[in-house]
Amino acid sequence: MMKRKIVIAICCAVILCALTGCQLAKESAGANTNEDKLIGVLITTDHLDLFDYEGNLNDNSFQGGEINMDGRNTQKHQGRLYAVLVSRTDTNEETGETLPTNEYVFEGIEGIRYFVPTIQIAEEKDSFFATMSDPAISDGHTDLFFGDDENRVSIEGTIYIAPINKMHTYYFNPVYQNMDGSVYAVSGNGFMVNNEANREGSVLFQTMDSTTTITKNGKTTIESISIKISISVMFAPEKIVILQMDPDNAITFRREYKPEAMPRDFTLEKDTAYFIVETHKRDDMGNMIISREIYGRDIENIEIFFVRADGVCVKHWTQIL
Repeated sequence: MMKRKIVIAICCAVILCALTGCQLAKESAGANTNEDKLIGVLITTDHLDLFDYEGNLNDNSFQGGEINMDGRNTQKHQGRLYAVLVSRTDTNEETGETLPTNEYVFEGIEGIRYFVPTIQIAEEKDSFFATMSDPAISDGHTDLFFGDDENRVSIEGTIYIAPINKMHTYYFNPVYQNMDGSVYAVSGNGFMVNNEANREGSVLFQTMDSTTTITKNGKTTIESISIKISISVMFAPEKIVILQMDPDNAITFRREYKPEAMPRDFTLEKDTAYFIVETHKRDDMGNMIISREIYGRDIENIEIFFVRADGVCVKHWTQIL
């Protein structure tokens, strides 16, 4: 026996855009009687057209030139996009050690995935939670809580977008996992972000919350998940400049990089007391703006952003040697 309640909300922390044609659905308790649970979201810039129109028309009747739609039949024809569990091997660049891992991917779909599925260990009864996130998700973190009668999951992250186009459209497609382990996405709601009046730092965020009550063998367990995805405007970095400074505040070394060409590691000169990282950008009027960060020799790594072809600014880390 299971009861589930899902609430989807969208909020603007700062005035970011005009939302047009955005009608967010709310799924109330009892709307779905299966044992699937919400585990995250698949964000796409194209609508996932998964509805079976032909099957829906066959299940509904025509009367007086009008189609009488049965809500139960309509719900039945809401399609699913199933993910595929694939194996890959990651290699530690420092040690050369290889680590096999499994992940769910939506083949043939361009999107930003961010979800926490349960993965069963082959030939064992044990299972574990795995966070699967696209590089477009920055500042992401996952919180897990497991109790005797309650399990809670919370995931949060930010997508930084550069206003290179006047309009962005994003669809937040809920991702579910069935009791048999299969993972699928369903069509979600979309909204349009108008970048014409945007300023760097403007933020919009969407949340999804789901609570599931499962009763099995007389034991009741509450499982809940909270999802928060922020979309923040960032002017695209054009150039990164690193200035190494000596104890007398004189520049001893200067190097420029394209953001997408930043090295994996960077070695400081022996006489460097501290260094400055300049990020050069252009605002929406074409004016050059420069931001500066000061770091000491004890810093282990620095982070910069570079913009992808789709307008998403992706975070990159450079290790300081």
